[in-house]
Amino acid sequence: MIPTVSPKLLMLAHQKVAEDHEAGLSSDPSVSAVVALSGKCSPDQMIAICHRLRALAHLIIAGDGKSWTISAEGREYVLVSGDLFKAAAIAPLLEPKMVLDLRFGPEILDIALRDAKPEGTA
Repeated sequence: MIPTVSPKLLMLAHQKVAEDHEAGLSSDPSVSAVVALSGKCSPDQMIAICHRLRALAHLIIAGDGKSWTISAEGREYVLVSGDLFKAAAIAPLLEPKMVLDLRFGPEILDIALRDAKPEGTA
């Protein structure tokens, strides 16, 4: 099983990946994540964070996290709720035979909902 990670470090790594992608820098998200996390956590935690970011990307691409994202007009990316990042940091994530097959189970959305704060004025 992939260990849980700090939600703050997961979001820090994601922010660097997004910034580098937008700037046309590293085409490998893992490189951006390692740069962001250097000196902030152990190599094992860096690997776990990269795996969790990959699984989160698969969740969003598959449309399973649609309720937790907002499309950014004119951009090729979506904005992701902080609650989904928090859930991605702690949800069970099994290590598959191939890294490309990393996926969260359906419990990630339950975890995100459990920790979400109500929003809106309705």
